[in-house]
Amino acid sequence: MIAEISALDTLFFRDGKPFSRGEETWADGVFPPYPSVIYGALRTYYIVHHKSPCSAETIKESEQIIIRDVQYLIADEKNEGKVDNYLPMPLDIAEPESNTKGREKEYEVIRLSLKKIDDLVSNHPFKLLLLPPEGQIVETVGDGLIQRDDLVVYLGDAKTEFKIKKVSDHVKSEPKTGIGRDDYTHTASDALLYRVGMRRPKNFQILVEFDWPSQRAALETDTFLIKLGAENKVAKVDKRRRSFRIQPEEITLKSNRFKLYLSTPAIFENGWMPDLAKHGINAQLVAAAVGKPLYIGGFDMEKGKPKPMYRAVPAGSVYFYETSDDVDVIKAQLFGKAISDKMPEQGFGIAYLGNWNL
Repeated sequence: MIAEISALDTLFFRDGKPFSRGEETWADGVFPPYPSVIYGALRTYYIVHHKSPCSAETIKESEQIIIRDVQYLIADEKNEGKVDNYLPMPLDIAEPESNTKGREKEYEVIRLSLKKIDDLVSNHPFKLLLLPPEGQIVETVGDGLIQRDDLVVYLGDAKTEFKIKKVSDHVKSEPKTGIGRDDYTHTASDALLYRVGMRRPKNFQILVEFDWPSQRAALETDTFLIKLGAENKVAKVDKRRRSFRIQPEEITLKSNRFKLYLSTPAIFENGWMPDLAKHGINAQLVAAAVGKPLYIGGFDMEKGKPKPMYRAVPAGSVYFYETSDDVDVIKAQLFGKAISDKMPEQGFGIAYLGNWNL
């Protein structure tokens, strides 16, 4: 099933930092939300609107929901009515230090090149480094988005320059100030003033493809509302009928070298490094572009306590491998699949494969 999620109000999604009443006054947030937030909203809708809401059987059925892909829709300000699909920018792409956005809020970026470091004395664990062109100063992009078709070109390793967009250009910050109230008197409590970093998306929607429980193969309506994120904020969900996922036949692997790109955050038992041996794959990691770790938790409504906090690799992380195995077999095992060691059914660790060369 395919759905487009549009915010009807400001939204707030917590990050992994603690926010204790009376101790912290500012609650940071993240945007776009982690896949687990979307997963939780879909499960809640299913449970509440089932013919037997909140029953143990219904809750068990809701576990059959599986998120297959997440992308983003951004309206093209130059071409009215045109909307493009975007995914997180691969992290082996950077922007020039003096970069400025164009009229359509697009930015020029530079692909880093893999270079051997045989003559370098270093404790770097791999034999290759990702470096910018000689004499070029670049900066990392923390919230970059790449258009879907450009990502296909990138995975094919065509030597093409790209322009990217940034999430921050399509989300307006609207801080909210509030104060805690006494549970019994409903009057304001002392020392409980706080601010929350609410976000209002502008021409920005979330696309999600997911499996719905077989007992209810189709939703009864093409449009419905869900609660998304904190403070019971509401978003509209519109069903779509055309898949937007990148298909395996769009990418042809050309050698025994392949790169693995993560379109959603992933939680690995080895920290930042995926263990492909778990998938029966023999491959040597020779380089990687990995961003700062994310901390992903949540609240368990059934148990009434916080969920375990996991350290995750951010979306856009790229791993470069060499293998003696059949790359087409590897592609069939990994392409478009969730490879996260934790919560893959919630959409963590969706991977795509592509080519790379020295």
